[in-house]
Amino acid sequence: MKNLRDIWGVRFVHYMNEFQRYMKYVFTGHLAIVLVFTIGAGGYAYSEWLKEVPEHFPAALLTAIVIAAALCYSPPVTLLKQADSVYFLPLEQQLGEYMKRALRWSFFSQLPLPFILLIVALPLLSATGTGSNSSYLGIAVFIVVLKMIFVQSEFNARYVLEGRKVWLDRTVRFLLASILIWIGLHGSPLILPIIAVMIGLYAQYWKKRTAEKPFPYDHFIALEQNRMMRFYRFANYFTDVPHVKGSVSRRRWLKFLMTQPKFGNNNATHAYLVRRTFLRTDDIFWLWLRLTILSVLGALFIPFPIVVFIFVGSLAFASAVQIVHALGAGDEFRMDMLFPEKEDRRSAAVQETVRTVQWIQVIGVMIGAVVQFGLSLTPILIGAIVLIVSEATIRLTGQRKNVE
Repeated sequence: MKNLRDIWGVRFVHYMNEFQRYMKYVFTGHLAIVLVFTIGAGGYAYSEWLKEVPEHFPAALLTAIVIAAALCYSPPVTLLKQADSVYFLPLEQQLGEYMKRALRWSFFSQLPLPFILLIVALPLLSATGTGSNSSYLGIAVFIVVLKMIFVQSEFNARYVLEGRKVWLDRTVRFLLASILIWIGLHGSPLILPIIAVMIGLYAQYWKKRTAEKPFPYDHFIALEQNRMMRFYRFANYFTDVPHVKGSVSRRRWLKFLMTQPKFGNNNATHAYLVRRTFLRTDDIFWLWLRLTILSVLGALFIPFPIVVFIFVGSLAFASAVQIVHALGAGDEFRMDMLFPEKEDRRSAAVQETVRTVQWIQVIGVMIGAVVQFGLSLTPILIGAIVLIVSEATIRLTGQRKNVE
């Protein structure tokens, strides 16, 4: 192809096919259940909190900060590949058309998040008597305009600085956007144009400076590769992704958990290797740790028992099902195949390892619940829910794998 517009079209179709290919494994019935319960629990807790929110709560400031943070994070999606630094050189005059389409997609793909945050913030603004219907509509217009400007502005800043000082640029845009939204909610028509002009001048400054610099292929290619790798790593929690080469860490501080096995003794070989895989594989270990920390924080800070039940139960399900899948997937060749051990013992070892780490999650959640609810029946019920959901998930997932 000798037309960069056609190249963008082909790459975009391939990207969407790749995206849909893996997302169908991510948004399965398992995750749908977790999302429904988590969103329901969060919505219930939010609605209960709104009934008691003080009138002087800084709703405008909080809304401005949260939405501005979503707006200022505007990395360009370019779909560039490693070889483009060479093969695009003869077509560099058409690069502007290619990037125009890339930035258009970046804008539309990133626009929903700040709108969702605005929708979530509307009940809070209404409960505290902040703003009016016209100001809410104005903020919605600001979101569209600011996102369009910020996507172009971040692209130009990266272009000029070759990826350096990105967070300084984002900080400036964050401050400008948060002030603009805060003023818009308070209805100060005199100051509003001044901030709007400052945002326009800031964006124009970076646009003019791009004329002085050659296009930094290396930075934008690395940015795109890192973006896709984050997506592949996320999808790898749910299915095997050949693009991902998992990293491992020794974690000497957990060495006491990896005692040497006695080969030929029941499930000792598989148990040792599965436990070692869990502790040293970064993706699996950090996934479990993140979900466990979220569960503990939920039990520690959510004051409504029914919401905690749903929240920790959902995360226990997510932890167990994903770790069972990750440990049971394996490669075509594994080290345990070198030992004279029965193959069916591996699934039992996987279940036992997941059961052990979920017990640790139970203990952490119960400690957090005791801090929140005191020594009562509630922490015991919370721990029991995590334990029951984890055990049921381990057993049902194991049975499904055996059938397959």
